[in-house]
Amino acid sequence: MREWGYESNIYAQNVHPEVNAKKYSEYKKISSQDNILIFHFSIGSDISDFIKELPDKKILFYHNMTPFEYFYGINETLVHLLRNGRNELRSLVNYIDLAIGDSEYNRLELQEMGFKKTDVMSLLLDFEKYKKPNEQLLKRYEDEYVNILFVGRIVPNKKQEDLIKIYYYYKSINPKSRLFLIGGYEGCETYYYFLQDLIRNLNLKGVHLLGKIDFHDLIAYYHLADVFLCMSEHEGFCVPLLESMNFGVPIIAYNSTAIPYTLGNTGILVNKKRYDEIAEMVHILIEDKKLKNSIIKKQKERLNDFEKEKIIHKFYDILHRMMK
Repeated sequence: MREWGYESNIYAQNVHPEVNAKKYSEYKKISSQDNILIFHFSIGSDISDFIKELPDKKILFYHNMTPFEYFYGINETLVHLLRNGRNELRSLVNYIDLAIGDSEYNRLELQEMGFKKTDVMSLLLDFEKYKKPNEQLLKRYEDEYVNILFVGRIVPNKKQEDLIKIYYYYKSINPKSRLFLIGGYEGCETYYYFLQDLIRNLNLKGVHLLGKIDFHDLIAYYHLADVFLCMSEHEGFCVPLLESMNFGVPIIAYNSTAIPYTLGNTGILVNKKRYDEIAEMVHILIEDKKLKNSIIKKQKERLNDFEKEKIIHKFYDILHRMMK
């Protein structure tokens, strides 16, 4: 926005010391009906009540919220925040001029909540930053093993236990294989320990619970991956799908929430979690080079829809519509 000649600043409730942002309360000093305010809605905060009283034209940007039911017995604080967050979002219906979802799935949810004007603008990813993998990691796993990858926080809605169960069957098909599960588990330690117990009870070797990792390590794991396997039951967008497309990793994913919208008729969608059958599917995908290459080709074509310049152009159009 600054490159286009607009004055633009970031305001937040909690400001990291390394981020150039201001406390949101300071915004009131410059608030005006001539301003456009973009509110990134998370899981609810004091900012919602704050912006209701402002005269600015308001855009709400929505990344979705995981249904609170997934966190019963895992994180009761999160249950409370998520439940209240959805109620808070509904309370903004009459205060927002345009509500934007980062996926069609999110836009439809905003529409169902009662927001009158809605649109879709995908997340802006810069794949020029995905160039430097950790070379030591690449060398460590330079062998004939098949590597199955999933990237996502260790939380109940991501259903990492389903991935472990699929891998249990796949391991009997191909013992020379690994399952890499990347993602932090802060606040969901109970679920993380459950996964560890599951692995032990299955006496399963080859599952790597890697936690939160360095960005260059993440790039290396995408390079190593033979297939990206996703059994998540709730996604507002799912950035790792685009990352997999970028690295030429074929995708098998459960048909839920925003996943089919992000994939856009690419990859392989499964409608039922039959673990043994999905394990066979993984095997077929890896062994059938023609099928694998066909899927990768279509995924690369789909990735064109998320080009940086296209997203920027969409954003430019949105801003100019709001100025009329």
